[in-house]
Amino acid sequence: MEDLKRKYAKFILEGCLKVTKEKPLYLSIHPEIETFGNLLVEEAKKLGVEDLFIENRDLKKARELLETSSIEECLKSEAFDQKMKNVYAEKNAAFALASSYFPHAMDGVDQIKLAEVEKRVSESITTYRNLQHQLSWCIFGVPNEAWAKELFKNEKDPLTKLWDLILDVCEIKEGIDPIQAWEEKLQKKQHQAELLNQMKIESLHYENGKGTDLTVYFPENYRFTSAKEGEYLVNLPSEEIFASPDYRYTEGIVYSSKPLLYNNVLIENFFIRFEKGRAIQWHAEKGEEMLTSILEMDDGSHYLGECALVDNDSPISNANILFQDTLFDENASCHFALGRGFQNCLQKGEEMTREECFQKGINQSCTHVDFMIGTEDLKITAKIKGKTKVKESVIMKNGNLTIE
Repeated sequence: MEDLKRKYAKFILEGCLKVTKEKPLYLSIHPEIETFGNLLVEEAKKLGVEDLFIENRDLKKARELLETSSIEECLKSEAFDQKMKNVYAEKNAAFALASSYFPHAMDGVDQIKLAEVEKRVSESITTYRNLQHQLSWCIFGVPNEAWAKELFKNEKDPLTKLWDLILDVCEIKEGIDPIQAWEEKLQKKQHQAELLNQMKIESLHYENGKGTDLTVYFPENYRFTSAKEGEYLVNLPSEEIFASPDYRYTEGIVYSSKPLLYNNVLIENFFIRFEKGRAIQWHAEKGEEMLTSILEMDDGSHYLGECALVDNDSPISNANILFQDTLFDENASCHFALGRGFQNCLQKGEEMTREECFQKGINQSCTHVDFMIGTEDLKITAKIKGKTKVKESVIMKNGNLTIE
């Protein structure tokens, strides 16, 4: 197990981020997963990295501040301070961003206050967000004891079981080269993306038994892609191909298929209704205040920034477990994202300013929040622009892509 954990750390740095000694490294980690953080630091030093910044994401300190301090006092604490992301973005650093779910960490905390702090933190890292499309960054999962016990209450060693599961879906196995394994997987995903790009899609219509009946439209020169953008792997694991819809034209209603974890608060069984692109109505059985705070983060958070296609028959989905961590659950299910869209999801978008992309339909916002909508009966029908008329083609049936 320890050898595989080190292999995982090496793959994150060398396979996903392409870290070299000349490249600064920004590591975001929680104290509770410090042991794995130390492995990353050791492997980074072996690569010769000299400029390394560690962001300590102390949730216990954050909760204490939220309960006892004003918003302004919270923002002055290093528990919420992420402004060094701007500094390292300007250095063209690599960003290693650990994701680890801490159940009930924010239970009972004022959600409106938590949302306001999150909004202010997001607004403080504008430089990082504006440069992110040209940076090497990777979000990766790391187990912790509380998360493991939440998922595997009846296991003797839940942490080991969760480690085994995460390493398996990330292709970290004995005798397997993860770089080659992910190259082969993502080549297939990129091929599917290119097929969708060649189809000249005007819109996608989503429908399933939960009540989803939603149509998203695409800008001229839209672009589907995979999580391997250029030489970097930005999400580990990843089973998706994704694009940014034209934020101005979404119509209909969509129902969540899995809980959404945001700021360690679970939002469950919710729907969002869109009209002329904008979310106009929503409701959640649990966590509605937090859902509202996401949608009202700024004007752009009322609109979609991403639609991602994931087969229901995928390794993470077939693990048949709700991770309660968006990094994993979004790769078991088709999903949308509220907020910021991707410049690289527009042909030559990287050469445009954010304002130029916005004018062409790529949403702008200080936030980007994925939520899962895929089901085993999900059907997606594409309207395709022909030379003389628009035709329809089913691209997903029974939750799985039908394109070859």
